[in-house]
Amino acid sequence: MYDSIPPTVRIWLHRTAASVVSDPGVQLSHRVAATPGPDAQLANALEDYASDQARAGVWSAVARAMLAASRLSDQPQQRDLRLLHAVDATIGSGDLTQAATYLSTIESFPSSPLRSSVLGHLAVVTGQFASAKAHLDMAWRTVRPEHDPSTAARIAQRQVLHGLANWDGAAMVEWSNKTLELVDRAAPVWVAAEAIHGLGLFASQQVQAAETVYRTRMTEAAETAQKQRIQMGYAWFALRTDDVEAAHLHFEAAIPTESRGGSLRISLWAEAWLARCQLVLGDWDAAAATIARASVRLESSGMRLMRPLLYWTAAELYAIRGDWDRAQHYVQLTTAPSDGYRAMAVPSALARARYHEARADYESAYEAMYPLLSTDPQSVDRSSFWPWQDTMVNVLVMTDRLDEAEEFLKTQEALASVPGSDTDRARLAWARGRLLAARGEADDARLHFDKALECLNAHHRPYLKARICFAYGQSMRRAGKRRLASSILRTARELYVALGAKTYVTRCDRELKAAGVDTEAGVLTQGLGADAPGSTQSQDTVQLTAQEQAVAQFVARGTTNK
Repeated sequence: MYDSIPPTVRIWLHRTAASVVSDPGVQLSHRVAATPGPDAQLANALEDYASDQARAGVWSAVARAMLAASRLSDQPQQRDLRLLHAVDATIGSGDLTQAATYLSTIESFPSSPLRSSVLGHLAVVTGQFASAKAHLDMAWRTVRPEHDPSTAARIAQRQVLHGLANWDGAAMVEWSNKTLELVDRAAPVWVAAEAIHGLGLFASQQVQAAETVYRTRMTEAAETAQKQRIQMGYAWFALRTDDVEAAHLHFEAAIPTESRGGSLRISLWAEAWLARCQLVLGDWDAAAATIARASVRLESSGMRLMRPLLYWTAAELYAIRGDWDRAQHYVQLTTAPSDGYRAMAVPSALARARYHEARADYESAYEAMYPLLSTDPQSVDRSSFWPWQDTMVNVLVMTDRLDEAEEFLKTQEALASVPGSDTDRARLAWARGRLLAARGEADDARLHFDKALECLNAHHRPYLKARICFAYGQSMRRAGKRRLASSILRTARELYVALGAKTYVTRCDRELKAAGVDTEAGVLTQGLGADAPGSTQSQDTVQLTAQEQAVAQFVARGTTNK
């Protein structure tokens, strides 16, 4: 019906509507629809409106207003400048499909700091590390902060995002400080930089300083779309410092974008980390639902930067549940490009490692994990965000690389992990227990496994506890402490049953059978000869466990100990 209205009537209707509506954004949209040609005055009004919306972080409204302002501009230079700002806001809102339609136009513009910044921004969210670095470095080299502090601050904030995607604490802190020095607190980029500043401090081993930043900003942040960014940064910090429940709450709060016009990029990042929180807390059905919901929006957005993060959790979840086809599908979706960011490479490696680990294919898990030694190093100046170190030790031990495991674990223990992180201490303790048990030091191993479980007493971490109990029980069973192994493995099995972890329930059952413990009588069946009380066996036979029987058959066939 609208299309059938004659253009002159349609213009009159829009002008009439603009005179009666009160909302400034709606009023301007009617005026734009009623203006077929250039109109400098209206273009200026749209730019002013976009500035107001930018301060609130409503990037979708900024993008629409600046696109309209560009079309209505009567000066070519002003038209191009406004289009650059419009595309930058479109990227900020997460509409990469729309932004991509203007890519060839932008690339045809003369070189400028803003043009390089916009192209760099697009490269970051699409996961192109080398391209983003080249564009953003060019932008900073050519800008003159003393003459154009606004553009300089915008470029510096894009460098902050670049540092975040590569989990480079020094870069996050350096570029956040530059952004904060160039503009005042009312500027949109100030809030965006401050939201990541705390993560940069954490990544640089300045945990207390990071906590101070977030506690201050959470109390000061206004209830606008900009708070989405602060909640997101604080939730990342909370997740890594053991407050997973608070992280869950704030990731959930950072997801909605439709009602407040925030960033789809922030929303998707929050949703991917929310699924991780749900996995950690044992709410696996909720995690599966979050992944399904987020994947639809992620695939339509084109933001490849977030794919490995979301699908890492999906691959791990379905592998542990025994849905191998789906797990393998998600493993393939985590594949990161060779020039991708660390935030892509690490989850991609972990997805493949956990998939192979669930299948007890530890050689393949080792191949997946090995690159992380150089990709995501931990040092006195750098804290890794992804807790993969215990998985690395486990994989090294299970592939008989005990000396490598010792060297790696010593380094991790010397770095002392995150202050106050019980789960980090638990991971290092069970890793040490796994290694000691493999070396035949079962009693010392028990102390470390018990310490790991003790670290979790104050936390609800059913998945991590189940992993520790499984490794504990398996290690004790191999050390010949079968009654203890049986008790620990039953705990692991109960946890895995509650989680719906079919794969590990089956593995627990195999380990319990191999332990050879009569669960009803509560006694060992192994080792009863003819002289044992109540034995009816002949003098030349002995009852073996299922595991011992299998080993004996291998030996009888002449296979090696290996």
